[in-house]
Amino acid sequence: MVGPEWQVKSWLGDEWRWYVNKPWDHPGFVPARVPGSVVDDLMRAGELPSIYFERDSRLAEWVSARTWLYRTRAHGGTLEFEGVDYACEVFVDGEPVAKHTGPFTSFRVDVPAGEHLLAVAVLAAPESEAQVGRTSRVGVHKPRMNYGWDFCPRLVHQGIWRRVGEPRARPPRVEFDGSTGRVVGAGGEPLLEVESPELWWPNGSGQQRLYRAGEWEVGFRTIELQPNEDAPEDALPYTLVVNGERVFMRGWNWTPIDVLYGVPRPEKLEHLLTLAARANANVLRVWGGGVIESDEFYALCDRLGLLVWQEFSQSSSGLESTPSDDPGFVAALAADAREIVPSRGHHPSLFAWGGGNELAWPDGEPIDERSPAVRALGDAVRELDPARVWLPSSPTGPKGTWDMHGPWEHQGLRAHYEHYDSRRNLIHSEFGVEGMTNRRALEELISPEHRWPADRSNPVYEHLGAWWNNAPLVQEAFGGRIEEVETMRRASQWLQYDGLRYAVEATIRRAWRASGVLPWQFNESFPNAWCTCAVDWHGEPKPAYFGVARAYRGAASAQFATCCWGGLGEVRARVSAPARLVDLDGRVVAEGEGEITAPLDAFGTDVFLLDLVTNRYVMTRTATLEPLLDLPRATIELRDGVIRNVGDVAALGVVLEADDRWAHFDDNVLDLLPGEARPAGPATRAEGWNARV
Repeated sequence: MVGPEWQVKSWLGDEWRWYVNKPWDHPGFVPARVPGSVVDDLMRAGELPSIYFERDSRLAEWVSARTWLYRTRAHGGTLEFEGVDYACEVFVDGEPVAKHTGPFTSFRVDVPAGEHLLAVAVLAAPESEAQVGRTSRVGVHKPRMNYGWDFCPRLVHQGIWRRVGEPRARPPRVEFDGSTGRVVGAGGEPLLEVESPELWWPNGSGQQRLYRAGEWEVGFRTIELQPNEDAPEDALPYTLVVNGERVFMRGWNWTPIDVLYGVPRPEKLEHLLTLAARANANVLRVWGGGVIESDEFYALCDRLGLLVWQEFSQSSSGLESTPSDDPGFVAALAADAREIVPSRGHHPSLFAWGGGNELAWPDGEPIDERSPAVRALGDAVRELDPARVWLPSSPTGPKGTWDMHGPWEHQGLRAHYEHYDSRRNLIHSEFGVEGMTNRRALEELISPEHRWPADRSNPVYEHLGAWWNNAPLVQEAFGGRIEEVETMRRASQWLQYDGLRYAVEATIRRAWRASGVLPWQFNESFPNAWCTCAVDWHGEPKPAYFGVARAYRGAASAQFATCCWGGLGEVRARVSAPARLVDLDGRVVAEGEGEITAPLDAFGTDVFLLDLVTNRYVMTRTATLEPLLDLPRATIELRDGVIRNVGDVAALGVVLEADDRWAHFDDNVLDLLPGEARPAGPATRAEGWNARV
């Protein structure tokens, strides 16, 4: 139906209209990929440098101001365009045959018999708001992050970003009354009926049983939200109940896997979602500043047991976060929803629809259905997918008390612990801790001469994640002694690892008064030098990933006032399992259950461990983490898939690396007492505060 070759060329204004029927060999066109993204086509053609290096993304900012004319040879039949971003006009042999607006809905074109020149003009991108702007001025249902966000430079997306080909059958409707599962085709025809089907369960709660119904895979389960324990009477319910059993939401926030989200990356998508499942996550919140995720995404989540909380593409702004009430915008949103909602409804992984991210009234209170835009989306969900949860936005409820967002920064060596231990919210659906990217990612992102200083005074770092560059706090936490980039990277990642782990553990300790915890953010859409992500753009986990995975695995945890005890006289912690306080040489200073204490002068060194066997915390008896820079050298060996401490000093914060970035580690960021060994899987390198191999 459509030839394998596509080509693309741009014009300003309406000049492109003169070229919709020029010969195939007309000069100036470059090869294009469909599905794909214009900027990716230009990079592959050598018209742009890689946008993924230093500040070179700025060289592509002009692209979205132009109309891009795609062309291919098509043969007779009906063609379905599953997604064009954002608006387009379609021509066959120069004759107009279709117009379409909106990246998340499809349209069809009839092509006469024989070979014809098919031209698709992807119009200049519409105006919208960057992160700091006004949501009420947004009049398009299109990802906001590409207009400039804290983790994404301005790279407004354009292109034929989803499949073009023969029309596919519309997804079926899945019904389950608790005893019988039925699947009904889009035309009302019965496709499958199963008495007492095996149930589909989220990751960690049971198997992901899927049934074949024609060309579709479906699963049967029930889902609802019930009130949290001791919640205010007027609070919304946030406790997830699947198949009649309570399930604590162990999740993450998900962003598009790339700023050029139209380029298919099936291997990376599967890798990232598998990482989430291996981290014992069971929920992904698809953030409203990004996309309506693909059918491929949902199919993988079905198989991996990852419940999906899908938000429509609306998001907050730094100055004002109230959606437009323009009737045309509201009608367009409603029309989009009426196609989007049924297209994902057969996936058992989908459990909730949300109106958008951090939508709020002018006084800052979370939005509700007094907003015409939000009400239109809610009406569509209630009519077309009534079994799913509907949330007008996230957060919901009075600010900071029901569904809570923030903070996204490490709060300091003492305030951080106090903050997370004092929370009373019912679910924590977005918060984070910032840190630098991984060693290999940094080496590929920034040339050696630009890597230091690693703070906002450096224009390269200012471009690559300035919002999350907390170099001054890292310096303060380590006594102001960081003088080169590797120590800064390790120190910032340590604060992210330890801070995010503690924040997650603090919420889990409050179950079922709290019913879920979803850190910001799992992945990143663009390679940043500093970011809140747990997995870098290349797909390599940062230390924070393993800290959260350990908490989600059910490791024992401790509650304490700080990791730096200087001036407090004694160490004191509440523990969920038998615990020890251990010196660097392995000497046990104190033991306890429920609570453990010891005077600071009982330790022989400034650095010691709170050891709960399945979880360890590195602490100091000083006011900062500076002693980590002066640790005595530990001796470790890496051999036959095992890492071993063969010396007489504990090896702290040991991070394992493999030659393959996507290699799997069951655990990482290890603290090894003298004589201890741990599985190291495929590791070929290990480096910590005081050890390297």
